[in-house]
Amino acid sequence: MQDYVIKVNGTPISESDFANALQGYSMENYRKTSDQLSAAELSEAKDVVRERLIARELIFQEGLAMGMVADEAAVDEEKQKIVANFPTEEEFYATLEKAGITPLDYHRMIRQDVTVEQMKQRKVKQLPEPGEDEIEQTYREHPERMVRSGRVRAAHILIRTDDLPREEAEQLIEELKQRSQNEPFTELAMRYSKCPSAPGGGDLGFFRKGDMVKPFEQAAFQLPVGEVGGPVETQFGLHLIKVLEREDDQALSLEEARPKICQLLQERNAARALQQWVEDLKKLAVIEFSGELDVG
Repeated sequence: MQDYVIKVNGTPISESDFANALQGYSMENYRKTSDQLSAAELSEAKDVVRERLIARELIFQEGLAMGMVADEAAVDEEKQKIVANFPTEEEFYATLEKAGITPLDYHRMIRQDVTVEQMKQRKVKQLPEPGEDEIEQTYREHPERMVRSGRVRAAHILIRTDDLPREEAEQLIEELKQRSQNEPFTELAMRYSKCPSAPGGGDLGFFRKGDMVKPFEQAAFQLPVGEVGGPVETQFGLHLIKVLEREDDQALSLEEARPKICQLLQERNAARALQQWVEDLKKLAVIEFSGELDVG
Protein backbone atom coordinates (compact mmCIF):
# COMPACT_ATOMS: atom_id res chain seq x y z
CA MET A 1 0.00 0.00 0.00
CA GLN A 2 1.39 3.39 -1.02
CA ASP A 3 1.91 5.97 1.72
CA TYR A 4 1.04 9.02 -0.40
CA VAL A 5 -1.87 10.31 -2.44
CA ILE A 6 0.16 12.74 -4.56
CA LYS A 7 3.88 13.13 -5.22
CA VAL A 8 5.23 16.46 -6.46
CA ASN A 9 8.80 16.21 -7.74
CA GLY A 10 9.28 13.26 -5.43
CA THR A 11 7.87 15.00 -2.36
CA PRO A 12 4.91 13.00 -1.05
CA ILE A 13 1.62 14.50 0.02
CA SER A 14 0.31 11.89 2.41
CA GLU A 15 -3.26 10.85 2.96
CA SER A 16 -3.13 12.55 6.35
CA ASP A 17 -1.79 15.77 4.75
CA PHE A 18 -4.66 15.68 2.27
CA ALA A 19 -7.16 15.01 5.07
CA ASN A 20 -5.70 17.81 7.20
CA ALA A 21 -5.85 20.26 4.30
CA LEU A 22 -9.42 19.20 3.62
CA GLN A 23 -10.31 19.77 7.26
CA GLY A 24 -8.58 23.15 7.24
CA TYR A 25 -10.44 24.22 4.10
CA SER A 26 -13.74 23.00 5.54
CA MET A 27 -13.20 24.85 8.82
CA GLU A 28 -12.15 28.12 7.21
CA ASN A 29 -14.79 28.19 4.44
CA TYR A 30 -17.74 26.32 5.92
CA ARG A 31 -16.98 26.47 9.67
CA LYS A 32 -17.62 22.70 9.67
CA THR A 33 -15.46 19.59 9.73
CA SER A 34 -15.25 17.68 6.45
CA ASP A 35 -17.51 14.88 7.69
CA GLN A 36 -20.25 17.48 8.22
CA LEU A 37 -20.15 18.70 4.61
CA SER A 38 -22.85 17.81 2.12
CA ALA A 39 -21.89 15.56 -0.79
CA ALA A 40 -21.70 18.56 -3.13
CA GLU A 41 -19.64 20.59 -0.65
CA LEU A 42 -17.28 17.68 -0.06
CA SER A 43 -16.75 17.05 -3.77
CA GLU A 44 -16.00 20.72 -4.41
CA ALA A 45 -13.72 20.91 -1.38
CA LYS A 46 -11.71 17.87 -2.51
CA ASP A 47 -11.21 19.29 -6.01
CA VAL A 48 -10.07 22.64 -4.64
CA VAL A 49 -7.78 21.06 -2.04
CA ARG A 50 -6.14 18.74 -4.57
CA GLU A 51 -5.23 21.60 -6.91
CA ARG A 52 -4.19 23.84 -4.03
CA LEU A 53 -1.92 21.19 -2.55
CA ILE A 54 -0.16 20.67 -5.86
CA ALA A 55 0.22 24.41 -6.48
CA ARG A 56 1.28 25.03 -2.89
CA GLU A 57 3.92 22.33 -2.97
CA LEU A 58 5.32 23.58 -6.28
CA ILE A 59 5.55 27.16 -5.03
CA PHE A 60 6.88 26.04 -1.64
CA GLN A 61 9.64 24.11 -3.39
CA GLU A 62 10.52 27.30 -5.26
CA GLY A 63 10.70 29.10 -1.91
CA LEU A 64 12.95 26.43 -0.44
CA ALA A 65 15.25 26.61 -3.44
CA MET A 66 15.50 30.38 -3.01
CA GLY A 67 15.85 30.27 0.78
CA MET A 68 12.63 32.23 1.27
CA VAL A 69 10.75 30.26 3.95
CA ALA A 70 8.40 32.25 6.22
CA ASP A 71 9.77 33.14 9.65
CA GLU A 72 8.05 32.28 12.93
CA ALA A 73 6.70 35.79 13.48
CA ALA A 74 4.82 35.72 10.18
CA VAL A 75 3.50 32.22 10.89
CA ASP A 76 2.26 33.19 14.36
CA GLU A 77 0.59 36.33 13.01
CA GLU A 78 -1.35 34.33 10.43
CA LYS A 79 -2.36 31.72 12.98
CA GLN A 80 -3.73 34.41 15.29
CA LYS A 81 -5.91 35.75 12.46
CA ILE A 82 -7.52 32.33 12.13
CA VAL A 83 -7.88 31.87 15.88
CA ALA A 84 -9.68 35.23 16.01
CA ASN A 85 -12.55 33.70 14.01
CA PHE A 86 -13.38 31.49 17.00
CA PRO A 87 -14.98 32.58 20.29
CA THR A 88 -11.91 31.47 22.26
CA GLU A 89 -8.47 30.01 21.59
CA GLU A 90 -9.52 26.92 23.52
CA GLU A 91 -12.44 26.37 21.15
CA PHE A 92 -10.12 26.73 18.17
CA TYR A 93 -7.79 24.02 19.46
CA ALA A 94 -10.76 21.86 20.42
CA THR A 95 -12.00 22.11 16.84
CA LEU A 96 -8.54 21.15 15.58
CA GLU A 97 -8.50 18.13 17.87
CA LYS A 98 -11.96 17.12 16.72
CA ALA A 99 -10.73 17.33 13.14
CA GLY A 100 -7.76 15.11 13.97
CA ILE A 101 -5.16 17.84 13.34
CA THR A 102 -2.36 18.26 15.86
CA PRO A 103 -1.11 21.78 16.69
CA LEU A 104 2.28 20.83 15.19
CA ASP A 105 0.70 19.68 11.93
CA TYR A 106 -1.37 22.85 11.76
CA HIS A 107 1.70 25.01 12.40
CA ARG A 108 3.49 23.23 9.55
CA MET A 109 0.52 23.81 7.24
CA ILE A 110 0.42 27.51 8.14
CA ARG A 111 4.18 27.88 7.61
CA GLN A 112 3.84 26.44 4.15
CA ASP A 113 0.81 28.62 3.40
CA VAL A 114 2.57 31.81 4.55
CA THR A 115 5.68 30.95 2.55
CA VAL A 116 3.57 30.38 -0.54
CA GLU A 117 1.72 33.67 0.00
CA GLN A 118 5.01 35.55 0.33
CA MET A 119 6.26 33.94 -2.87
CA LYS A 120 3.06 34.98 -4.65
CA GLN A 121 3.42 38.55 -3.44
CA ARG A 122 7.01 38.60 -4.67
CA LYS A 123 5.84 37.38 -8.07
CA VAL A 124 3.08 39.98 -8.28
CA LYS A 125 5.45 42.82 -7.35
CA GLN A 126 7.51 41.94 -10.41
CA LEU A 127 4.59 42.69 -12.73
CA PRO A 128 4.66 45.99 -14.62
CA GLU A 129 2.09 48.68 -13.83
CA PRO A 130 -0.90 48.78 -16.21
CA GLY A 131 -0.09 50.75 -19.35
CA GLU A 132 -1.98 53.80 -20.56
CA ASP A 133 -3.39 51.95 -23.59
CA GLU A 134 -4.66 49.17 -21.34
CA ILE A 135 -6.26 51.67 -18.95
CA GLU A 136 -8.00 53.57 -21.76
CA GLN A 137 -9.21 50.35 -23.42
CA THR A 138 -10.70 49.11 -20.14
CA TYR A 139 -12.42 52.47 -19.65
CA ARG A 140 -13.99 52.26 -23.13
CA GLU A 141 -15.00 48.60 -22.92
CA HIS A 142 -16.61 48.69 -19.46
CA PRO A 143 -18.70 51.87 -19.20
CA GLU A 144 -21.11 50.10 -16.83
CA ARG A 145 -18.31 49.83 -14.27
CA MET A 146 -17.07 53.39 -14.68
CA VAL A 147 -19.82 54.83 -12.53
CA ARG A 148 -19.99 56.45 -9.12
CA SER A 149 -23.05 54.77 -7.64
CA GLY A 150 -25.88 56.97 -6.47
CA ARG A 151 -26.64 57.58 -2.84
CA VAL A 152 -29.46 58.86 -0.71
CA ARG A 153 -29.67 60.76 2.54
CA ALA A 154 -32.52 59.54 4.69
CA ALA A 155 -34.00 59.91 8.14
CA HIS A 156 -36.04 57.26 9.89
CA ILE A 157 -38.15 56.48 12.91
CA LEU A 158 -37.51 53.08 14.46
CA ILE A 159 -40.03 51.31 16.66
CA ARG A 160 -38.52 48.17 18.15
CA THR A 161 -40.87 45.20 18.14
CA ASP A 162 -39.02 43.69 21.09
CA ASP A 163 -39.94 46.71 23.25
CA LEU A 164 -43.69 46.58 22.59
CA PRO A 165 -46.29 43.92 21.82
CA ARG A 166 -46.44 43.45 18.06
CA GLU A 167 -49.93 44.92 17.72
CA GLU A 168 -49.02 48.03 19.71
CA ALA A 169 -45.84 48.57 17.68
CA GLU A 170 -47.76 48.32 14.40
CA GLN A 171 -50.44 50.68 15.66
CA LEU A 172 -47.86 53.23 16.83
CA ILE A 173 -45.91 53.20 13.57
CA GLU A 174 -49.12 53.75 11.57
CA GLU A 175 -50.13 56.63 13.85
CA LEU A 176 -46.72 58.23 13.41
CA LYS A 177 -46.98 57.89 9.64
CA GLN A 178 -50.30 59.74 9.71
CA ARG A 179 -48.91 62.43 12.00
CA SER A 180 -45.87 62.92 9.75
CA GLN A 181 -48.19 64.44 7.14
CA ASN A 182 -48.79 67.43 9.42
CA GLU A 183 -45.95 67.36 11.96
CA PRO A 184 -42.19 67.69 11.35
CA PHE A 185 -40.64 64.25 10.79
CA THR A 186 -37.58 65.42 12.70
CA GLU A 187 -39.56 66.12 15.85
CA LEU A 188 -41.40 62.80 15.67
CA ALA A 189 -38.09 60.97 15.28
CA MET A 190 -36.55 62.79 18.22
CA ARG A 191 -39.51 61.90 20.41
CA TYR A 192 -40.39 58.36 19.37
CA SER A 193 -37.50 56.70 17.50
CA LYS A 194 -35.51 54.04 19.36
CA CYS A 195 -32.47 54.42 17.12
CA PRO A 196 -29.26 56.19 18.26
CA SER A 197 -29.94 58.61 15.39
CA ALA A 198 -33.04 59.96 17.20
CA PRO A 199 -31.36 63.02 18.79
CA GLY A 200 -30.43 64.16 15.28
CA GLY A 201 -33.98 63.80 14.03
CA GLY A 202 -33.35 60.29 12.74
CA ASP A 203 -30.90 61.56 10.11
CA LEU A 204 -28.71 58.68 8.91
CA GLY A 205 -26.68 60.78 6.50
CA PHE A 206 -25.81 59.62 2.99
CA PHE A 207 -25.50 55.93 2.16
CA ARG A 208 -25.08 53.82 -0.95
CA LYS A 209 -26.55 50.49 -1.98
CA GLY A 210 -25.09 47.76 0.16
CA ASP A 211 -24.60 49.97 3.21
CA MET A 212 -27.95 49.18 4.84
CA VAL A 213 -29.97 46.01 5.40
CA LYS A 214 -31.83 45.00 2.24
CA PRO A 215 -35.47 45.87 3.07
CA PHE A 216 -34.47 49.31 4.36
CA GLU A 217 -32.20 49.96 1.38
CA GLN A 218 -34.82 48.95 -1.19
CA ALA A 219 -37.43 51.23 0.33
CA ALA A 220 -35.06 54.18 0.67
CA PHE A 221 -33.85 54.03 -2.94
CA GLN A 222 -37.41 53.75 -4.29
CA LEU A 223 -38.90 56.67 -2.33
CA PRO A 224 -39.15 60.14 -3.88
CA VAL A 225 -37.37 62.92 -2.03
CA GLY A 226 -39.52 64.36 0.75
CA GLU A 227 -41.95 61.43 0.91
CA VAL A 228 -42.41 59.28 4.02
CA GLY A 229 -42.50 55.55 3.30
CA GLY A 230 -43.10 52.43 5.32
CA PRO A 231 -43.55 50.83 7.61
CA VAL A 232 -40.59 48.68 6.60
CA GLU A 233 -39.64 45.74 8.77
CA THR A 234 -36.06 44.67 9.44
CA GLN A 235 -34.39 42.68 12.19
CA PHE A 236 -34.21 45.94 14.15
CA GLY A 237 -37.95 46.59 14.14
CA LEU A 238 -40.41 48.74 12.17
CA HIS A 239 -39.21 51.83 10.29
CA LEU A 240 -40.69 54.92 8.75
CA ILE A 241 -38.29 56.36 6.19
CA LYS A 242 -38.04 59.86 4.75
CA VAL A 243 -35.60 60.55 1.92
CA LEU A 244 -34.01 63.96 2.40
CA GLU A 245 -31.66 64.09 -0.61
CA ARG A 246 -30.77 61.92 -3.58
CA GLU A 247 -27.71 61.79 -5.82
CA ASP A 248 -28.07 59.68 -8.98
CA ASP A 249 -25.39 57.48 -10.53
CA GLN A 250 -22.68 59.55 -12.20
CA ALA A 251 -20.41 58.49 -15.04
CA LEU A 252 -16.76 58.83 -14.10
CA SER A 253 -14.25 60.59 -16.31
CA LEU A 254 -11.14 58.67 -17.28
CA GLU A 255 -9.12 60.49 -14.64
CA GLU A 256 -11.74 59.85 -11.97
CA ALA A 257 -11.91 56.18 -12.91
CA ARG A 258 -8.14 55.70 -13.22
CA PRO A 259 -7.50 54.44 -9.63
CA LYS A 260 -10.38 51.97 -9.93
CA ILE A 261 -9.21 50.79 -13.36
CA CYS A 262 -5.64 50.33 -12.15
CA GLN A 263 -6.84 48.24 -9.23
CA LEU A 264 -9.02 46.09 -11.50
CA LEU A 265 -6.18 45.55 -13.95
CA GLN A 266 -3.64 44.80 -11.23
CA GLU A 267 -5.94 42.19 -9.70
CA ARG A 268 -6.71 40.63 -13.08
CA ASN A 269 -3.09 40.62 -14.23
CA ALA A 270 -1.94 39.17 -10.90
CA ALA A 271 -4.47 36.33 -11.09
CA ARG A 272 -3.43 35.52 -14.66
CA ALA A 273 0.27 35.68 -13.85
CA LEU A 274 -0.05 33.40 -10.82
CA GLN A 275 -2.15 30.90 -12.74
CA GLN A 276 0.38 30.87 -15.57
CA TRP A 277 3.24 30.52 -13.07
CA VAL A 278 1.68 27.43 -11.54
CA GLU A 279 0.97 25.98 -14.99
CA ASP A 280 4.60 26.55 -15.96
CA LEU A 281 5.80 24.87 -12.76
CA LYS A 282 3.48 21.94 -13.45
CA LYS A 283 4.97 21.47 -16.92
CA LEU A 284 8.43 21.12 -15.39
CA ALA A 285 7.28 18.95 -12.50
CA VAL A 286 6.77 15.24 -12.07
CA ILE A 287 3.37 14.78 -10.45
CA GLU A 288 2.19 11.30 -9.47
CA PHE A 289 -1.21 10.25 -8.17
CA SER A 290 -1.85 7.07 -6.23
CA GLY A 291 -5.05 5.11 -6.31
CA GLU A 292 -5.62 6.14 -2.69
CA LEU A 293 -6.80 9.65 -3.62
CA ASP A 294 -10.56 9.78 -3.76
CA VAL A 295 -11.35 13.10 -5.38
CA GLY A 296 -15.07 12.87 -4.78
